[in-house]
Amino acid sequence: MTSLLKTFTRHAMLAGAALLGLAAMPANAQLPGQPSAVLKIDCDRACLIGFVRQYMGALAKQDPKAVAIAPNARFTENNVMIPVGKGLWRSVNKVADTGLEVADPETGNAAWFGVVWEHDQPAYYAMRIHVTRGRIDEIETVVHRKTGLPAPFGPIDKVAHDPEFQQVLAPTERRSRERLIAVAQSYFNTVERNDGAVFAPFTEDCARLENGISTTAPPPGGGGGNAADIATGCRNQFLLGIYYINKRVRERRFPIVDTERGVVVASGFFDHDNSFDRYPINNGGEMKTALKWPNSITLLEAFRVKDSQIQRIEVVFTYVPYAMHNPWAVGRQYSELGQ
Repeated sequence: MTSLLKTFTRHAMLAGAALLGLAAMPANAQLPGQPSAVLKIDCDRACLIGFVRQYMGALAKQDPKAVAIAPNARFTENNVMIPVGKGLWRSVNKVADTGLEVADPETGNAAWFGVVWEHDQPAYYAMRIHVTRGRIDEIETVVHRKTGLPAPFGPIDKVAHDPEFQQVLAPTERRSRERLIAVAQSYFNTVERNDGAVFAPFTEDCARLENGISTTAPPPGGGGGNAADIATGCRNQFLLGIYYINKRVRERRFPIVDTERGVVVASGFFDHDNSFDRYPINNGGEMKTALKWPNSITLLEAFRVKDSQIQRIEVVFTYVPYAMHNPWAVGRQYSELGQ
């Protein structure tokens, strides 16, 4: 009996020690199937912003060799995969001195929003790069040129990137990576077949910049020809249902999240099937479609989220063929035309 008691006591002590060991494990301890519980950062925020600036400088010089680009790097221009050094690399001859810069050391992604000039003609431009082992191996660009198609195109000499995007939030105003993505998703859910239901949380002063022009503030002098002619503010426009034209928001991706600044950068498509050319809105008025044929817009969009609410939005978008696919989007796709 004494021997059995000693054996039981020994096993109990070992089990207790194991439980104490588990209790002492940090919250971010390695999970089954994960290679490591410690996140290795190859390139911090300053490093990534440095790559962004080097890349834009190389683009202005039309010289891909002026920045460290991996030999197998992939490059897209408005969702078309082309070799690095081709496409807008041969037309851009000037880059704005300043742009909206965003970085995410956890994923190795960074972005730039601003203005470039192609043979001295301005265009709105946004790009995402990914850095691995000191080289850029992914380059995703969206460029909007001034054409005859109806789309915002702000005055180049008045472009101002809101400084809120660069402000570090107080710890109480920050949210987790997952929460920030969920807030950005709620924006796209509100845009999709917008009928007056608002799923996204907005601050009272929420403002949106589209291709360099505010589409939420009253246009100077009135008659600006944008959404702010009908209603001002992010929430008020969605309450009216003026964006019902957006049948789908698909291939949503969120490659950049900066939890310290509350910034999320997303990409995706807004599909306009244009099965109708006008639709009612919730103030008794009517909206007419800008284009009369099926089309999509591709975009890179930055959200600034403060205390779980969307405060600022900056986006570069342009028209592409209806239901176009983004080669960077993998996994489940949202391009089924039967939806």
